[in-house]
Amino acid sequence: MVVTPERKAKYGEALNMIKTAIEGRAEYYNALQYLNECLQGCELLSLNRGVAGLVTALKAKDNQKISDAVDQIKKNGNDFFKDYNPPTDNKSMKAMLKLYRADVPAKFIPDFYLNVVDKKFKGNIDKFVDDMFAKSLFASEAKLSAFLSKPVLKTLESDPVCLTSASFNKVAGEASNGLSQFDAGLNTGRRLWIAALMEMVPEKTQYPDANFSMRLSYGTVQDYDPRDAVTYKYYTTLQGVVDKYKPGDYEFDVPKRLIDLNNKKEFGRYGSSKGYMPVCFLTTNDITGGNSGSPVMNGNGELIGLAFDGNWESMSGDIAYEPELQRTIVVDIRYVLWIMDVYSGAKHLVDEMTIVQ
Repeated sequence: MVVTPERKAKYGEALNMIKTAIEGRAEYYNALQYLNECLQGCELLSLNRGVAGLVTALKAKDNQKISDAVDQIKKNGNDFFKDYNPPTDNKSMKAMLKLYRADVPAKFIPDFYLNVVDKKFKGNIDKFVDDMFAKSLFASEAKLSAFLSKPVLKTLESDPVCLTSASFNKVAGEASNGLSQFDAGLNTGRRLWIAALMEMVPEKTQYPDANFSMRLSYGTVQDYDPRDAVTYKYYTTLQGVVDKYKPGDYEFDVPKRLIDLNNKKEFGRYGSSKGYMPVCFLTTNDITGGNSGSPVMNGNGELIGLAFDGNWESMSGDIAYEPELQRTIVVDIRYVLWIMDVYSGAKHLVDEMTIVQ
């Protein structure tokens, strides 16, 4: 492409715009990453979701809204406590709060560190966390249930979980606002850069951006050999699911009905002619995070599965595509239909579809 004054005027600042935006937003982006990652390690703080609605309802003395907010918090609590382990969360929270304070610049440190941890606990994060677990109404299902039977605004507003979460949320809002001021420059710079590349080599098909955009990826169904003397077939079966069955295990427990149907080989019209029920298959499609649930179609445009994961060896796929290792794991549409029809008895839903044998 010939560099003309017109092209220089149009595209010349694209890379500088991208550089300026990325450098300018770096501290905000870093803070938000720490906020997201560290707060994931503080499970108890997530119970603060829905509390703002209850606070507003209690201030307004609106009984209906109070009831609705209480029901929502109860639902959140039921989902939360069924697999919650307080001692583990206690250890994790201590580690995460220490990591955050050690690594994040002072301007992004939530005020509870200064106003509570430093003043009340002389900087001892372990004692602060232990006190939270001892006193918060969210620390146990029994405490939360008792409070929700007769919620009191003052108790809620002074709860250490609510105060800590609010302090983190305030910083998160400030960091998000700081980050957003660079969005326009970054987006404009990227658009100009891509436009310049497309004008420079108009005959080349540019690889689409997979982030938050529609795209198509082409591949074939294939097995693979991750290392010497190891080969993975391109498909898995219901028998494999049953073979991994572990009663009570959160990953490998399966309903008795599923086991019984497999043992009786009641696969309906969805089983393979070779006598097994297909569950998943592998393809060479190039996918990334966020593509889970995408339709996988054959050459005739017919839905044959749903992409949901990748094999372990394809972890490098976000950086470079390795055809000998890259595999997308797809749930076979026959298994989806079998679950709906035979297992769940929802044949009426399958009857609404056009099924190609």
